Amino acid sequence: MNILLIGVFVIVVVFLTVQWLKLYTMHGEMIIVPEIKGKTIAQIEDLLANSDMTYEVTDSLHTDEFPRGTVVTQNPRPGKEVKQGRTIYLTINSSLPEMVATPDLIGKSKRIAIPILEITGLRLNSLKYRPDESCTDCVVGLEYKGKEVEPGQLLMKDVGVNLILGQNSDVPTSTPDLLGLTYTEAYQLIIASSLNMGSVLYCEDCETREDSAKAFVTNQRPKRDDMISLGSFIDLYLSTDTSKLMIIESLKDTISDEN
Repeated sequence: MNILLIGVFVIVVVFLTVQWLKLYTMHGEMIIVPEIKGKTIAQIEDLLANSDMTYEVTDSLHTDEFPRGTVVTQNPRPGKEVKQGRTIYLTINSSLPEMVATPDLIGKSKRIAIPILEITGLRLNSLKYRPDESCTDCVVGLEYKGKEVEPGQLLMKDVGVNLILGQNSDVPTSTPDLLGLTYTEAYQLIIASSLNMGSVLYCEDCETREDSAKAFVTNQRPKRDDMISLGSFIDLYLSTDTSKLMIIESLKDTISDEN
């Protein structure tokens, strides 16, 4: 009899414990995380008012993709099933843009200055040249919206600036051969040649940004080996038709054999 009573007692305790755990963990009671991206804090509070969910802002950044003061990212993601009482962690688009200090590039070579700009968080718009007896392709200034900026001056992150480079003679440079290169490869070679990327005059079959990124150069203006001034602009014609790559390579081989 005692053993039977003990067995019944154990079963009752286990049953009550399981029921309590179900209640404590809200077993089987799941809710769907709503879409919060793009909403303001006031809108979020109204949305979550009766949902047994809370939110916490864990980070902020500045982007032009969302209105200022609205949610950029959320965790957990929208549509995910979670237990009641779950906290949604948010990243808010800052009302103020992120600022960076312009680096001191005076006297540095173009080859060194461009990576420093990128690390700082600024973009290169173009190269500008001015007469300078000390050197060619060394930095003599930095320009933003037509005005020179001093080292340490604060600018919005990711804005475009112009590098002002010295030039101790008027000797022209040769236009590089860009045919067959991708847009990115062409841009890098143009800058390395102390020239500037101009306009894409035509991009065959380019319907999306991804198409343009994969497109290659089929023609350029000025032509290759033309003698032009430092800082001149080169315009491009692009295409995604890979059959034209074979034609370009064939023409290059013919020219090479003739030389």
